[in-house]
Amino acid sequence: MKTGKGKWLCAAVVSVCLAAAGCVSVPSQQQVMADFEAQTGLTPVQVPNTEKAYLGKTHRGYKVLYHAEAPHVWGRYATRVTMGEIGREAGGLAAFLTGQGEYVGNVTGSPLDRLLSQAIGQPLSVTIVLTHNKPKVPRLDVLSSYANVKPDDLQPEVTGIGFKAGSLYAADKTFGEKVAANAELMKRLKQMRCEYIRLDQAGVSFFFAGSETDYSGMINDMGGFNTMINAIMDSLADIADAI
Repeated sequence: MKTGKGKWLCAAVVSVCLAAAGCVSVPSQQQVMADFEAQTGLTPVQVPNTEKAYLGKTHRGYKVLYHAEAPHVWGRYATRVTMGEIGREAGGLAAFLTGQGEYVGNVTGSPLDRLLSQAIGQPLSVTIVLTHNKPKVPRLDVLSSYANVKPDDLQPEVTGIGFKAGSLYAADKTFGEKVAANAELMKRLKQMRCEYIRLDQAGVSFFFAGSETDYSGMINDMGGFNTMINAIMDSLADIADAI
């Protein structure tokens, strides 16, 4: 993996939240990456036999690997800016279709933007894997009802977490209840949406695939992009600590 590719990827992903929030001014890739590295500690890492871009770090004693795909970000951002300008200038039906009505000024989630999502598919995916290197790991899932990535063998439900965050499932009910007893962890999990978190022998993994609307909503709920990434890593580490 080339460092430049990793910087572009992170800058693109952060720009998603800015575009989704309706911001027109986007910081440079260098500014975005410097802020991201300073606040999360994630830096580009080499992964053999792959062309994908990865970031990594040691988080609370565990190795963490981060990967994101945002192939449609820049095109969608430019399209949204154009849509918003047309809606504001034309008014009427065009304003409604582009989310520029009297009480709403955000293109993201507007009727025309939803049509765009249907045409090009889910534009964002994020994977974060934390390796625990612990034997005899009980299987555990945290799954949103709205997740686009789901297990084939969902475990028995232990407890509900929230409307958007879904529920916690575990093969070992006692272990599942131990994880659910961590109040700070459950508070973080409740702010997630469209996520799938899986604990197994390989590690604790976080998966997200969806639209900028869902992703930016989770970013806002968790207090910002960098704060969200740190919260996800802390949540994976909390689950690993419970083993």
